[in-house]
Amino acid sequence: MALPKQKEVEIPLLHSIETMGGKVKPLEVYPKVTAYFPQITEGDLKETIAGGINKWTNRIQWARQSLVLRGDLERYPHGLWRITVKGRERLRAEGSLPKEAPRIIREQATKLQPPKRHDELKQKMIYVGKKLGYHVSAEEGALYRHDVLWKQGAYKSPCHVIEICEGGSLPKDFDALHWANDPKNWGAKGILIVTDDKDFEKALKRFVGQAGLTAVKAETVDALCKIVDENPQFLELIFSKES
Repeated sequence: MALPKQKEVEIPLLHSIETMGGKVKPLEVYPKVTAYFPQITEGDLKETIAGGINKWTNRIQWARQSLVLRGDLERYPHGLWRITVKGRERLRAEGSLPKEAPRIIREQATKLQPPKRHDELKQKMIYVGKKLGYHVSAEEGALYRHDVLWKQGAYKSPCHVIEICEGGSLPKDFDALHWANDPKNWGAKGILIVTDDKDFEKALKRFVGQAGLTAVKAETVDALCKIVDENPQFLELIFSKES
């Protein structure tokens, strides 16, 4: 029997990744996607293309590449396939699975979890920091558990501290950034990423006249990641650290 076409693989691949926690290693997701197509035979799974490459896994990889180009999957961090907010929205909008898919799988498609924007933004700032050459860590700190820390060396104090507020507590994030920015502590630059327009306006007013502290919208981080993906040398040149 002919293998499913690349386009037919996209929704099952998205759904597999979402139901596995939103991020997977390729080898973990291949059998999950295969389960959506019970018509695939053992013979189909053994087919190869030029170079001895497995035809089925190669088709899943091309489906993944198409989803990355659409913005439904992220291409970072290396070695993981991660679904985006846009990918989850697509699942909810057109999440019909192949009619041959087992009933339990099709039923699960109607029970998708809401996007975890906070985690997505955190991973993006980890990615950007690494691309810019910083030593990056997350969920740590001397007094506060900061979302993301950028350092110029593994054993140096953070030079940038990033907090992400998605329907959380702005005062807590303000306090954490003020503490990190204080020269008596780290003297780090503080970045507050917000997902809500009202929170963004509040943060702008709070940071007026305070050097080293700024607020940005989540969409700005999305755009930054796109630039990093398309031309990392551009940012590295602009933000290169003095030797």
